[in-house]
Amino acid sequence: MKITQITFHDGCHATLVVEIPETEAFNTAERPHLPRILFKLLPRLASQHCENDEGHSFRREAQSTEIPHLFEHIIIEIQDQVRRGVGIPFRGETHWNWTVDPRGRFHVTVEYDHEMVALGAIRLAERMINAIDSRDIASLDMSREISRLRDIAKLSRRSTSHRRELLGKSSQKEEGAGTSPTPSVNEDD
Repeated sequence: MKITQITFHDGCHATLVVEIPETEAFNTAERPHLPRILFKLLPRLASQHCENDEGHSFRREAQSTEIPHLFEHIIIEIQDQVRRGVGIPFRGETHWNWTVDPRGRFHVTVEYDHEMVALGAIRLAERMINAIDSRDIASLDMSREISRLRDIAKLSRRSTSHRRELLGKSSQKEEGAGTSPTPSVNEDD
């Protein structure tokens, strides 16, 4: 699985183009170790809500779903862990149309609240799937990875707060520029 494009929209949605070569499996039914190991690495992943045609829980849906759909849920779970479950859960969607796109191309959309955290979650989720698929899960230290993303979230919040503060001061100066009193001139001097 490879991400070929990431686009951030309107400050809260990212759209990803994910490609899986035709020679590889598209569905978790062909790679049952993926959801099994992911549920061990991310136990809360199994309790995520998933809207699907059959009304299955995500744990059940993950047994036979498209790998990019599983990827979508991993991105959401990583971001939820960074936020420590505070706030409205993120949502996502995975779709494909192989009459328009080449076979194996999927479009994944996920919500986010910090662009850099979202990018980190996307890349981590990609590494997770590829590491699990290649049986190299020892390379994943989820505690460390989540901690790094929490640090990025803190920096992002500070940076956003600082930018707002600077913008506020800038607009106050501009507002005051036209209304400041003109110094009086004493013509007797």
